[in-house]
Amino acid sequence: MIDDFTDLKEDISEYIEVRLEQIKLNLAEIASRIVSNALTAIVFTGLAILILLFLSFAAAFFIGSLLNSIHLGFLCVAGFYLMLLITFIIFRKYLIDGPVIRSVISMFFPKSSEDEKK
Repeated sequence: MIDDFTDLKEDISEYIEVRLEQIKLNLAEIASRIVSNALTAIVFTGLAILILLFLSFAAAFFIGSLLNSIHLGFLCVAGFYLMLLITFIIFRKYLIDGPVIRSVISMFFPKSSEDEKK
Protein backbone atom coordinates (compact mmCIF):
# COMPACT_ATOMS: atom_id res chain seq x y z
CA MET A 1 0.00 0.00 0.00
CA ILE A 2 2.78 2.42 0.91
CA ASP A 3 4.62 1.44 -2.29
CA ASP A 4 1.53 2.35 -4.30
CA PHE A 5 1.44 5.81 -2.72
CA THR A 6 5.17 6.24 -3.31
CA ASP A 7 4.77 5.23 -6.95
CA LEU A 8 1.78 7.55 -7.29
CA LYS A 9 3.75 10.42 -5.77
CA GLU A 10 6.65 9.79 -8.17
CA ASP A 11 4.29 9.58 -11.14
CA ILE A 12 2.59 12.83 -10.18
CA SER A 13 5.95 14.53 -9.67
CA GLU A 14 7.18 13.30 -13.05
CA TYR A 15 3.92 14.40 -14.72
CA ILE A 16 4.26 17.89 -13.25
CA GLU A 17 7.86 18.18 -14.47
CA VAL A 18 6.93 17.04 -17.97
CA ARG A 19 3.97 19.42 -18.03
CA LEU A 20 6.16 22.35 -16.93
CA GLU A 21 8.64 21.55 -19.70
CA GLN A 22 5.79 21.46 -22.20
CA ILE A 23 4.57 24.86 -20.99
CA LYS A 24 8.10 26.27 -21.28
CA LEU A 25 8.38 24.97 -24.84
CA ASN A 26 4.98 26.42 -25.76
CA LEU A 27 5.97 29.80 -24.33
CA ALA A 28 9.29 29.72 -26.20
CA GLU A 29 7.44 28.93 -29.43
CA ILE A 30 4.98 31.77 -28.89
CA ALA A 31 7.75 34.22 -28.01
CA SER A 32 9.80 33.28 -31.06
CA ARG A 33 6.72 33.59 -33.29
CA ILE A 34 5.99 37.06 -31.88
CA VAL A 35 9.59 38.23 -32.36
CA SER A 36 9.67 36.82 -35.88
CA ASN A 37 6.39 38.50 -36.81
CA ALA A 38 7.52 41.78 -35.26
CA LEU A 39 10.81 41.79 -37.19
CA THR A 40 9.03 40.88 -40.41
CA ALA A 41 6.54 43.69 -39.85
CA ILE A 42 9.34 46.18 -39.13
CA VAL A 43 11.26 45.28 -42.30
CA PHE A 44 8.10 45.21 -44.42
CA THR A 45 6.93 48.55 -43.00
CA GLY A 46 10.32 50.19 -43.57
CA LEU A 47 10.45 49.05 -47.18
CA ALA A 48 6.83 50.03 -47.78
CA ILE A 49 7.48 53.50 -46.38
CA LEU A 50 10.47 54.00 -48.67
CA ILE A 51 8.52 52.81 -51.72
CA LEU A 52 5.55 55.00 -50.81
CA LEU A 53 7.82 57.99 -50.24
CA PHE A 54 9.42 57.75 -53.68
CA LEU A 55 6.11 57.04 -55.40
CA SER A 56 4.62 60.06 -53.63
CA PHE A 57 7.43 62.30 -54.86
CA ALA A 58 7.01 60.93 -58.37
CA ALA A 59 3.25 61.49 -58.26
CA ALA A 60 3.66 65.01 -56.85
CA PHE A 61 6.12 66.01 -59.56
CA PHE A 62 3.97 64.41 -62.27
CA ILE A 63 0.78 66.14 -61.09
CA GLY A 64 2.74 69.35 -60.66
CA SER A 65 3.95 69.17 -64.25
CA LEU A 66 0.36 68.61 -65.44
CA LEU A 67 -0.87 71.61 -63.43
CA ASN A 68 2.21 73.72 -64.24
CA SER A 69 2.83 74.13 -60.50
CA ILE A 70 4.97 71.81 -58.42
CA HIS A 71 3.35 73.26 -55.30
CA LEU A 72 -0.11 72.18 -56.44
CA GLY A 73 1.22 68.71 -57.24
CA PHE A 74 2.50 68.28 -53.70
CA LEU A 75 -0.72 69.77 -52.35
CA CYS A 76 -2.78 67.20 -54.32
CA VAL A 77 -0.69 64.32 -52.98
CA ALA A 78 -1.00 65.68 -49.43
CA GLY A 79 -4.77 66.00 -49.91
CA PHE A 80 -4.92 62.38 -51.03
CA TYR A 81 -3.05 61.28 -47.90
CA LEU A 82 -5.34 63.42 -45.75
CA MET A 83 -8.40 61.70 -47.24
CA LEU A 84 -6.73 58.32 -46.69
CA LEU A 85 -6.03 59.21 -43.05
CA ILE A 86 -9.62 60.29 -42.45
CA THR A 87 -10.85 57.04 -44.03
CA PHE A 88 -8.60 54.99 -41.74
CA ILE A 89 -9.74 56.93 -38.69
CA ILE A 90 -13.38 56.37 -39.54
CA PHE A 91 -13.02 52.66 -40.36
CA ARG A 92 -10.15 51.77 -38.01
CA LYS A 93 -12.18 49.20 -36.07
CA TYR A 94 -12.88 47.23 -39.24
CA LEU A 95 -9.57 47.82 -41.03
CA ILE A 96 -7.07 47.72 -38.17
CA ASP A 97 -8.43 46.75 -34.73
CA GLY A 98 -10.25 43.57 -35.75
CA PRO A 99 -7.49 42.07 -37.92
CA VAL A 100 -4.79 42.93 -35.37
CA ILE A 101 -6.77 41.35 -32.53
CA ARG A 102 -7.38 38.20 -34.60
CA SER A 103 -3.72 38.03 -35.57
CA VAL A 104 -2.49 38.33 -31.98
CA ILE A 105 -5.00 35.73 -30.79
CA SER A 106 -3.92 33.33 -33.55
CA MET A 107 -0.28 33.77 -32.48
CA PHE A 108 -1.09 32.84 -28.89
CA PHE A 109 -3.63 30.13 -29.70
CA PRO A 110 -2.73 28.51 -33.02
CA LYS A 111 -5.27 26.02 -34.33
CA SER A 112 -4.06 22.47 -34.29
CA SER A 113 -4.99 19.95 -36.94
CA GLU A 114 -7.51 18.41 -34.50
CA ASP A 115 -9.29 21.75 -34.08
CA GLU A 116 -9.55 22.21 -37.85
CA LYS A 117 -11.17 18.79 -38.29
CA LYS A 118 -14.04 19.71 -35.93
